[in-house]
Amino acid sequence: MARPDAVIVCISQQHLNAARQRELAAAVSAATPLPTRLVRLEGSGPHLGEVLDALAAEGCRTILVQPLGLPFSQSLAAWLPGVLAHWREQRQGPPVRLLLGPDQAVGNEVIAAIVAAAISAADAAEPIAAQRPSLGKPGWDKPPPFRHHLLVCTGPRCQFRGAPNLKLALAEALAASGLAGACLVATTGCLYPCNQGPLLAAYPRGEWYRLPDREAVNRFVAVVVGRNEPVADLIVHRVAALDHIPHIPGEPT
Repeated sequence: MARPDAVIVCISQQHLNAARQRELAAAVSAATPLPTRLVRLEGSGPHLGEVLDALAAEGCRTILVQPLGLPFSQSLAAWLPGVLAHWREQRQGPPVRLLLGPDQAVGNEVIAAIVAAAISAADAAEPIAAQRPSLGKPGWDKPPPFRHHLLVCTGPRCQFRGAPNLKLALAEALAASGLAGACLVATTGCLYPCNQGPLLAAYPRGEWYRLPDREAVNRFVAVVVGRNEPVADLIVHRVAALDHIPHIPGEPT
C-alpha cells in the first residue's frame, strides 16, 4: 500500500478559539515529519477543498485525510467520502490519490488511554468548591439593539463552499459601511438547502440569500441592510409571514 506524503486532520468544532486551534495545528504538525494541515469542517479557516488544493500544488500526490473526534460525527463521516471524490473529479492537474482514515476513537484503546491519562493527572484537576455558581453574565437578560438578525450558515457543506469567507466578508462590509450596529450576526450549523450555499438568513425579513462572493455580500449589505430592500436575484427562499403575531406580555403593543 502506498504511504501518504501529506496528512490532513479534520475536526468538527463550532466553538474553538484561534489560540486553541493554533495549538492543535502545532501538535498535529509535530506528530509527523510529513506535511500536515488541521482543517475545521465547520466554522472558520480554509475549507477542506482549499487545503487539498494547496497540498496538491506543493506536489503531494497521496494525501491521507484523517477525521479526529471523540467520537467523530457520524453524519460528517458519511459525507466525507463523497466530498473528497467530488474534489478529485473536479480538480485539474496531475492525479492525486486520497485516503480516508477511520474514526480513531472507535477503538477501546484510544478511549482507555484518555481515561487512564485523566486519572493519573487527577492531582492537577481544578477543585470546583471555591467557584461561584453562574449560568450566565450580567447583561445577558436581553439581546442588544439591532434591526437585522443575520444567520450565517457555517455547516460543513456551506463551509466547503466558502462560508468562512462569507462570515469574514460580511463583517468587513458591515464595518466599512457603518452598519455593523444595525445587525446581530450569528453563525449557525446547517440551515438547508445545502446545495445553495454559502447561505445567510435575514430576519425579520424572512429572506434566505446565497452570497457566493464579495460582490454579492457588498450588494446585500448596501441594499438589504442599508436600504431595507430585497436583492431578488440572490434570494433562494422566503419564509411566509405570520398572519397573526401573538402579543408577548410586557412588550409594548
